[in-house]
Amino acid sequence: MKTTRSQTIPALLSLLLLATAHAQTGTVIVNGTKARAGDPHAINAAKDRILNGRSASSCAFMDPHNPAYDPVMTTYMSDFGLDDSLSNDVPHFSDLAPGGDVSNAVDSSGIARDLGMSDRVAATNTPGCGLADRRFAAGRNRIARNDKSLAFGYEAYDNKDYPRALEQFTAAWNKVGYDEAALMLARLHLYGLGTPKDGAQAVAWLEKVDNQRYDPAERLHFDPAHPDAMTPRIEAAFMLARMYDRGIGVARDADKARLWYGKAAGYGFVPALDILGARALAGRDEPRDPVKGLAQLKEAADAGYPAAQYHLARSYYAADGVPRDVRTAGAYFEAAAHAGIPAAMFAAGHMIDLGEGVKADPAKAIVYYKDAALKGDRDAQFALGTYFYSGEVVGKNLATARQWFAAAARQGQPDALFNLGAMTANGEGGAKDPAAAYVLFNLAAQAGYDGAAGALKALTPTLTADERKRADAVLHPRVAASH
Repeated sequence: MKTTRSQTIPALLSLLLLATAHAQTGTVIVNGTKARAGDPHAINAAKDRILNGRSASSCAFMDPHNPAYDPVMTTYMSDFGLDDSLSNDVPHFSDLAPGGDVSNAVDSSGIARDLGMSDRVAATNTPGCGLADRRFAAGRNRIARNDKSLAFGYEAYDNKDYPRALEQFTAAWNKVGYDEAALMLARLHLYGLGTPKDGAQAVAWLEKVDNQRYDPAERLHFDPAHPDAMTPRIEAAFMLARMYDRGIGVARDADKARLWYGKAAGYGFVPALDILGARALAGRDEPRDPVKGLAQLKEAADAGYPAAQYHLARSYYAADGVPRDVRTAGAYFEAAAHAGIPAAMFAAGHMIDLGEGVKADPAKAIVYYKDAALKGDRDAQFALGTYFYSGEVVGKNLATARQWFAAAARQGQPDALFNLGAMTANGEGGAKDPAAAYVLFNLAAQAGYDGAAGALKALTPTLTADERKRADAVLHPRVAASH
């Protein structure tokens, strides 16, 4: 049945009025007594993860659907301070008396209901949360409230007291089963901190995290502003993927790496989806699958992940697995550029510079080049150097051009190596140094620059013996040292 606007507004209004009343009194009535909001003894069956995956009967997953357990509703109730109000249908109980307060005639009926749960279950053939589940949750809640082993473990780890950290994290896991404790134990075993290196133990601890029951409501909602945010389950899966992908602590296994990347992506970690897409598109460790790869990249890109936007743009620009589409490529390059990806800034600027898919606009292109160059992109540094060398759009400045060529050359950019060699050979924008120019032309040739061989042929006869010796000392340091 559809819910009309007239039906929805009064319901929300009543909740708002209850929230206002709660805000004014600061208390709610529970079991005939006043209880403070945020009572550490209180357990909310909808939000407390004890009942949502770690109880013996898995009751939270097997109970009939209850709208009060909806994450949106529970968040709403929490935001308005209605967790313990009469408008909240979610079961609440205290770890001091999980079966109900026998001194209260009304509340004590909860005990009878729990003790008679088996009859209801038999009638509906649907397992439910019983008294044993409440007692389990109450015990775990009490331990979690009083236990300090996890905090002590982090303190010891920060102080590099790894044996004590190992002891405390183990205690935390044994007492409460914290995912965070298992993650830290995995790191300690993987890197041999406080215990011998043991990749198999690291894998076992990470798998303990993944083996916890999974509620789809726990799936991470990706936030482009915080792309590296992870849940413990994602962190465990992604760590396992990296271990198998790179052979860290375990034998390299591409199939297992792909499996764990897939799990991390399934849990909502969009960067893992980008990795899977790039691997499928490149055919790395698996048959090349452009259709799957592009679909994964597009899903990650449209979720707002800048790296995926850049990778997808490159595919459209280079016609890699998809027909060439410079307009679509430009759109994704610009999206990634606005998110701060240096290579995307250069690519967007380059397309604008050449007029690919848009009207050529060198002045706008330079803005992209400058931003990318300042972030260290070598191609953008070279491009900026050419503008200062030619004097196009910006004023001619050979010293500045030489500086940008030098910055790009230090990163091995072939064109920059050659241009810097030419400027150094001629003394443009700085001192003339034929020996340094000879070195730069050699490095440009090694980097694959076509004109470098001709420049070397012309420069070599002009070098003095001392200049050639200095150049060879740079190019062949071991030979020079032996003499």
